[in-house]
Amino acid sequence: MYNRGLTKDWVPKIGILLLIILLLFTFMLINPIYSGNMGQMVSSTGIMSEYFVWANFASTIGMAAAIPLVMRFKMRFRSKELMISSLLAMAVLSVAIATTMSPEVIVGSSFLFGFVKMFGMIEVILPVMFILSPTGDKGRFYSLFYPIAIIAGQLGGLIAANVSLDYDWQSIHLYAAAILLLVALICTVVMHDLRFSRKMPLYQVDWLSVVLFSASMLSLAYVFAFGRQQAWFVSTSIRYATLASIALAVCLVVRQQFLKRPYMTFGLFKRANVRIGVILLVGLGMFMGAGSIQSIYTNAILGYNWKINASLSLMTMPGMVIAGFVSFHWTKHNLPIKMYIFSGFAAYVLNYVILYFMMVPGLSIDWFLLPQLLNGYGMCSLFIALWLYGLNGIPQNDMLTSVGSVMVFRSFIATAFFSALFSWLQYALQWQSVNNLAFYFDATIMNTYHSVGNFGQVQLGAILAANKTLLGYVIITGLAFLTFIFFHQFGDFKYRIARYRMRKSEWESRRNGKARDAASAGAQDIAGVV
Repeated sequence: MYNRGLTKDWVPKIGILLLIILLLFTFMLINPIYSGNMGQMVSSTGIMSEYFVWANFASTIGMAAAIPLVMRFKMRFRSKELMISSLLAMAVLSVAIATTMSPEVIVGSSFLFGFVKMFGMIEVILPVMFILSPTGDKGRFYSLFYPIAIIAGQLGGLIAANVSLDYDWQSIHLYAAAILLLVALICTVVMHDLRFSRKMPLYQVDWLSVVLFSASMLSLAYVFAFGRQQAWFVSTSIRYATLASIALAVCLVVRQQFLKRPYMTFGLFKRANVRIGVILLVGLGMFMGAGSIQSIYTNAILGYNWKINASLSLMTMPGMVIAGFVSFHWTKHNLPIKMYIFSGFAAYVLNYVILYFMMVPGLSIDWFLLPQLLNGYGMCSLFIALWLYGLNGIPQNDMLTSVGSVMVFRSFIATAFFSALFSWLQYALQWQSVNNLAFYFDATIMNTYHSVGNFGQVQLGAILAANKTLLGYVIITGLAFLTFIFFHQFGDFKYRIARYRMRKSEWESRRNGKARDAASAGAQDIAGVV
């Protein structure tokens, strides 16, 4: 009989719990690229920052590419084999990233890192699901797990920034490799050798579809990462990468129609809640991409280094805890999801309204406490609410083959698109602001001051003006999303009196439909935590 835990029978319960916590934080904290030390990586290696941005996207794409394969791999290999292989591969790839000077190796290693990381992470998520939500309530599970996962990611960036500042950027990867090897050794001793079920062959996996999906998304990631640096479609490389991404995506979609066991299905986009969820994920991606505006302000205007910038993420943690607390009680009492989604978008809008008025040349770090708290609440609440709403009612058989496309849209496409768009707009608006200030510079400043350093003051003023213009656009768009959410019903009745006029047969059919949807909750939990 299969041991549904991770360890051998002789391991005490406290030992099982400690192992799960150790594995959970190992997978959450260790990443191939840390945004907190990206500046030092660029200055140390001489590699353009766009390559590291591309590598960061590649790790997310690797995780999305692995999602449709996780259950088949779990049924083919033992949990111990998957866990140890994942940890060892991550350790080797961490060393490769720390020691290479080739940007292509860094991008490829990051993709493989995300791919193998998913197989080990799923072995941790399953027991964590049972611990946090024994009844299988996905609302309870998301409310507890997402704050932990996002906070762990923030801590990982802060640790990387501190280690890089005290030593060098390679140290964090070498330390991570050592930790991964140590955890793999512990797993070798304590994990059991039993199988989850009978063996399932891997020849039924359509590996060509995996290649098509990965190549399409990596080409798109190249466009988003290098778009501004290569003047977008003026560059032949950007044009070819865009055409390649579209062509490969079309080939992927067409190929799935003729496969007996498709690698990825897209029928879920016919569901109304998935389509609305994708629209709202565009808004979430816009808000997350707008975080680069604050980074430009703290770096260029306030002069913060990457360590202080990473410490700003600590201010988001109380907001994430509050979001989890609110979500826990919201789902416990079965309150309508509409106003919880509205609260997340409202927190984001209020955050950027405050930042708009904070765009001044000198500011204390204490002023970021409230906007960062709102930022944390908005991010965590929308991660929970949009996943609960968007994946509600998806059949279990379609979950793992279809959720990869939604995950890559949420974690990569939407965020990367708006990050690239805001980066380009900030650059263009900054030069427009310089042109607007040139008249005053010529007519007034040159007659008063004679120091060349005044050019720097004009540049700072241009950055502030560009940031405020961008924040204004984000706020206006955010208000449009709030208006849409306020008037949309989110599956509820448009007129409440209609509930009492429903025929009994229709009411029973809806109730039975909800019961069938509940059967797929386990698969939704597995996919949703990514």
